[in-house]
Amino acid sequence: MELRILSREAAERYQPQGLEVCISIADPEVPAAQLSPGFAAVLRLAFSDIVAAETPADVLFAPEHAAAVVDFVNRWRHAERLVVHCHVGASRSPGVALGLCDRYGWPAAELERGYPSWNRWVRQVLALHPSSFGR
Repeated sequence: MELRILSREAAERYQPQGLEVCISIADPEVPAAQLSPGFAAVLRLAFSDIVAAETPADVLFAPEHAAAVVDFVNRWRHAERLVVHCHVGASRSPGVALGLCDRYGWPAAELERGYPSWNRWVRQVLALHPSSFGR
């Protein structure tokens, strides 16, 4: 499965070609991105771009988020492309993509070089989430 990382703005302009699915990441309390109906499926998540919660308004990427991502990817393993987007496309979405690379043994070096500000907490939680949620 090919991974593509986008910003929210780019994701809202993006038109899928073939069988594509999307993980759409938003800030908490921000309206959902307006995505193409051409996606076969969209998983919508809302969490803050942080590595530790500091205020009650912070939503830290949690095992429940990781379980939803893993279940989604397992359900759509046959998709040609997985688009992952967040607001800027520099931290949370690359963190998710790299966590999936770690989890499934997909190549990660190019993503690490291309997205040096990836969210380390997101990657770690996703990569290490218990396999009982479908590895």
